[in-house]
Amino acid sequence: MTADPVAGFAATYAEARERFLEAAKARGLPVTRHVHPVARGAQGEELSIDVASLGRAEAREALILISGTHGGEGFCGSGCQVNFLRDDALLKEFEDAGVRVVLLHALNPYGFSHIRRTNEDNVDLNRNFRDFSQPIPPNTDYAEVHGFMVPSTWPPSPENEGRLMAYVKARGERALQNATSGGQCEFPDGLFYGGVRPAWSNAILRKVMRAPATSRARKPGGATTSRPFTTEPRPRRRSPA
Repeated sequence: MTADPVAGFAATYAEARERFLEAAKARGLPVTRHVHPVARGAQGEELSIDVASLGRAEAREALILISGTHGGEGFCGSGCQVNFLRDDALLKEFEDAGVRVVLLHALNPYGFSHIRRTNEDNVDLNRNFRDFSQPIPPNTDYAEVHGFMVPSTWPPSPENEGRLMAYVKARGERALQNATSGGQCEFPDGLFYGGVRPAWSNAILRKVMRAPATSRARKPGGATTSRPFTTEPRPRRRSPA
């Protein structure tokens, strides 16, 4: 375990990304950056998903560690990834087991930076991984509650609160929970919105998931295209005097 696990955690998306890059660099790991083509962060910063991998590409098993699927959860996930990269003993266990590890930092960088669950299009990524080539069945239960769950004014009016309480009295809290959290694709401003097409983050994750299979190809002479585990930070090169 690292000497000070708290040091792996950060207060902002930008700071978390910097710590992740530093931890990967200390291991001698290249990082692939996928920059968001449109969205910007809370401070106007560029947003990206960053990916680092350990272990051999031909490994039969792989572990993928993702942080920030829901933006606000990125602070915890990023800290865990950073501390993972700093933990010599833990990395040695994965090396001995022959398991490849892929660390995907900030799947939802917009939500991470803006500290919100959803992405730049109000899409809840957990509801976005579906087959959009097929008709999306409507969530009629959510359609019934959307009007008072997402009121047009804030704070909600007494009439709005009355509708909410009447629904709970008639159907129960569990029914309300199921109606809202089940996911829906009809109300872009609504709760647990799944979108109408794969989100940018969805596309990048799928691209990363396919990469290990293509990276198993060997270079001429039998050299692998990936970097093996190392539990010792690489020595820094000294600049010429």
